[in-house]
Amino acid sequence: MTSTTAFALWESRASTTTVLPCGCDSIDEILDGGFRSGILSEICGESSAGKTQLCLQLLLQCNLPRSLGGLQGTACYICTEGVGSVKRLHDLAQVYARRYGAVMGVGNKRKRGEMAARVSASDFLDGIFVEQLYTVDDLMDLLQARLPTLLAEQNTKLVVLDSVAAVFRLVSTSSVKEASDRSRTMFHMANCMRILSAQYDVVFVLTNQVTGDFDPRSTTGNELRPALGLSWSHCINQRI
Repeated sequence: MTSTTAFALWESRASTTTVLPCGCDSIDEILDGGFRSGILSEICGESSAGKTQLCLQLLLQCNLPRSLGGLQGTACYICTEGVGSVKRLHDLAQVYARRYGAVMGVGNKRKRGEMAARVSASDFLDGIFVEQLYTVDDLMDLLQARLPTLLAEQNTKLVVLDSVAAVFRLVSTSSVKEASDRSRTMFHMANCMRILSAQYDVVFVLTNQVTGDFDPRSTTGNELRPALGLSWSHCINQRI
């Protein structure tokens, strides 16, 4: 067995990592180009902060050819709080169709080798698979059974989970054992996603909510912290 340098390992990893720009210059600059495969990226913030809007933009961006900053593949959108955002996705797809409508081979048409004189909003939406679920068990079933098949057969390059906090909302943590079981489940879930991300070279992006942490000594009111606590913070690789 031969040894290697840390720089060589980093260079090898960087050369095989897929990067998906979100289209927002300031965020892409912070992320050194965009969201990467092989890791778990979290978008955290208050309600109406724009978390879902950014995810919807990523779903459409993934459909674009690589020459236009996309990954030339399909995307999977995992909804845990209803599918109300699908209407917003359709509206945004119309914007993308107007902007890139003359580009040939976007989304599933590109995947099947078809050529289109003008791409429509439906072509973009045709490249986005939507999964609706509400519990941890449903999410684990998706990660271990259906999602690997989707990644292998549909040229899926992006998976968005919106939001991770929602599936744990009904999980009790009133006892030490229950809190420990929840942490164990979170680590297992994150490990499944990280393995899929590395195995299929897929970008994983998750949204998370914030909770108020009351501090009687504070003079500025409740302090906002990412939901799911310290255990979940150790599960992800980067947070914005």
